[in-house]
Amino acid sequence: MSRMPKAKQAKYKKLLLSILSELGVKLEAMEEATLRGDNDTTPDEYDEFGSDSYGTEFQLDLIQNEEEILRDVHEALERIANGSFGNCDGCAEPIPERRLQVLPYARNCVGCQRKVEEGDEIDED
Repeated sequence: MSRMPKAKQAKYKKLLLSILSELGVKLEAMEEATLRGDNDTTPDEYDEFGSDSYGTEFQLDLIQNEEEILRDVHEALERIANGSFGNCDGCAEPIPERRLQVLPYARNCVGCQRKVEEGDEIDED
């Protein structure tokens, strides 16, 4: 397992903190919008009620996805702090720079991530 140079770690830390800030604002707005939803629908308005229910459920799913990204960003910041950032959790090889540029909170290389998504075991070294 190789260690990412401090300068690159600092670059990714700045990027992750920026994502963290943006996600916080976005999540807050999404949660407020969901809470303000119209809950005064009567059973006589069944079609609208179904639509409103779907909209609320969809919004809650979006919030859950954003919260997962938030957790991933926090974990990436922890990996920077402990020196393991940039190495795949599965194979311990460095995650390609191109992947980290697109997904700076990635914890696996593409190959290991594919295995995770397919439900396969990752061979940890």
